[in-house]
Amino acid sequence: MAYTVSSNFGSVFGDKRIMGLRITTDAATQAVFTGLANIDWGYGTPQSGAGHTKFVMNQLASGTASAGYVAISGATSGDILFVTVFGR
Repeated sequence: MAYTVSSNFGSVFGDKRIMGLRITTDAATQAVFTGLANIDWGYGTPQSGAGHTKFVMNQLASGTASAGYVAISGATSGDILFVTVFGR
């Protein structure tokens, strides 16, 4: 299974690139590539969902470090999440 990811926006702020992603989940745990080489800072916000969603920057769902990815856990199928990341 894979999450459905769409890019809401991409921009530049100073020397940082900013990516805004809308994610629709279909499984509890997954990693999403943001399009950045490395995430310096980011946050996730659930728009809808029943789970207690956790976001970890620069990591795969397995816990392995991987630059540019966001690991998401605790989601339920059909949750809609917004993730904003700052990096390069």
